[in-house]
Amino acid sequence: PKILNNIKNGILKGIYKLESLKGGKNKIQLLGSGAILRNVRKASYILLSEYNISSDIFSVTSFTELTRDGQDCERWNMLHPNKTPKIPYVNKILNNFPTIASSDYIKLFSEQIAKFLPNNYYSVLGTDGFGRSDSRMNLRYYFEIDSFYILIASLNLLYKNNKINK
Repeated sequence: PKILNNIKNGILKGIYKLESLKGGKNKIQLLGSGAILRNVRKASYILLSEYNISSDIFSVTSFTELTRDGQDCERWNMLHPNKTPKIPYVNKILNNFPTIASSDYIKLFSEQIAKFLPNNYYSVLGTDGFGRSDSRMNLRYYFEIDSFYILIASLNLLYKNNKINK
């Protein structure tokens, strides 16, 4: 299949929207990097079917590239204070909704883009520590990054930001 230009551009820049699930008035943005994206999508379907929560699902192809772009914008803005500030690509792509990032890597890897996001509603799930599991599924459960924990983290972030009740 042909890749749309906006998706191709997003792949190269580090992030693109994979799909949107429309439901109720509450909404969350879910970021997945690599193989964990399947778990992110599963959690988004549960959020919609069980809780009527809308979601935008993004595939992150490079947290590093997003960070470089953000740093480049910061530097340009510092050196050109009288010009219109440049806005990091990730800030243009993500909206002002609570955001969960899930990755098979350590949390710090996904956290590096936090300062370039349009809000403070950002939570990261990652694999800090050493695995004690016999399968990838059990490893993701152990590190609390599987679809169940993506769901729990999403509901918790929405609750902490007064978007949903208990």
